[in-house]
Amino acid sequence: MKTEDTFRSPLPPIDPPGPVRTPPAPTPAPAWVALAAAWAGLLMLVTSAVFPFLPGSVNPLAELEHTRPYSFADRFLPLPIYGTTVALFLGIVVLWQMRKEARPLPQALLAQRVQAWVGIVLALLAAVILYTWVGLRGPR
Repeated sequence: MKTEDTFRSPLPPIDPPGPVRTPPAPTPAPAWVALAAAWAGLLMLVTSAVFPFLPGSVNPLAELEHTRPYSFADRFLPLPIYGTTVALFLGIVVLWQMRKEARPLPQALLAQRVQAWVGIVLALLAAVILYTWVGLRGPR
């Protein structure tokens, strides 16, 4: 029987000797991404507020059977749905890449963080308006 001292594994050691490598810090997102998040959130809030006033379906069954063209509201609906997702994504990217920055943050990064949060909050408000309207007044 071999003891633990004389046993040699053919596999490399788990912690090889030498300097420990640390992963590089994430690069902060460019400033335009935070600005785009805020504007996209505002734009999606406006589009979701306009959506309930668009002319809707007269005959949803005929639209699904392709005997009648889709209404303007049905063709417009993907814009705020996918737009809120993009606005949320942009805001989250800014916040995620800022997570490892040294604290306290410089003023420029604080402003970008505020813009990202504004974009996220506005996009969430847009999603609440849109999904509430579609859930309550959608096709029956």
